[in-house]
Amino acid sequence: MLRMLGPVVAYAYCCAVAQGAPFDHAYWIAVSAAVVKVEVVRANGNYSLGTGVVVGRGKVVTACHVLRGGARVAVLYAGVRHSAVARNTSAEHDVCLLQVPLLEAPPALLRPTSQLAIGEDVGAIGFSAGAGVHYAHGAVDRLHRYDEGMVVQGSAAFNSGASGGGLFDAEKRLVGILMFRMRAAGAQYFSAPIEWIAGGLAGDASEAVDAEIAGEPFWNRAPEQLPYFMRANILVSGQRWDELQGLLSQWKLEEPSSAEPNYLSGELDFHSGRTAMALTQYREAVARDPGHAHAWNGLVRASMHAREMGLARQAYGRLVSLSAVLSSRIAHEFPEILR
Repeated sequence: MLRMLGPVVAYAYCCAVAQGAPFDHAYWIAVSAAVVKVEVVRANGNYSLGTGVVVGRGKVVTACHVLRGGARVAVLYAGVRHSAVARNTSAEHDVCLLQVPLLEAPPALLRPTSQLAIGEDVGAIGFSAGAGVHYAHGAVDRLHRYDEGMVVQGSAAFNSGASGGGLFDAEKRLVGILMFRMRAAGAQYFSAPIEWIAGGLAGDASEAVDAEIAGEPFWNRAPEQLPYFMRANILVSGQRWDELQGLLSQWKLEEPSSAEPNYLSGELDFHSGRTAMALTQYREAVARDPGHAHAWNGLVRASMHAREMGLARQAYGRLVSLSAVLSSRIAHEFPEILR
């Protein structure tokens, strides 16, 4: 099992390398125009700071956990403090809307998170530790299907205070809301999908009413209640392979339409030398989710090792359409696939 440790972590959960998109000073100035600081005052007089993104006239989206326990909420923009009213869009999803009627700020352009590609360049921006704005350039590592959305796992780093900030693509469009970090096997950064805020954008900001932030976000539950993709991540990081195998079997039974457990089973089989079994798992994964770039990547690699060039080239063609980063890595590792 030790032989497979490195590859499984690398292919299942490690970071994609960002490819030189124009994330220069002008880029960060442009996207920061829609980013605000969120100030939460608690009943005992203490306060905490977070980040929000303007998504419409008088509307700011942030992470619900930023607002939890707050007696008063304000938004700070261009040196002016504006009173805000919290609207509980979805505490479970950790996405809340703030109504700020007097705020005059340009809203961010939105792009559905489902349109992102593995390896695509992104930028994270927020008020880390409540200080000045912090930004980081990274890439999309994974897209986890969860509750009618795609939770983004990426390498664009953010710290405390940046929760509720924005994840932007190279065209300066908002593609995610910064949510939480996991420190297992190196820091991993997760963002909520744009699709989760769509319902809260309907209607007039002046019609909103205050809402208490109740319930825990999905990522802050007891370990056994976490989404399968998070539980698998923890087991991979801890090299707990037998437990992972059991979890994947349970995952397949409870979510038979999900491609992810088949993909991860393929990774376990491939890096344990069980190439034929890996091919079966990868094929199952892409049948369930034809857009699963990592599963196509695994299918190419396993096919090359099995010397099934026809299948490898077919899978590679599909991979090219899904991820320039993963397909370029395959071409570098197996140049014969291009002949």
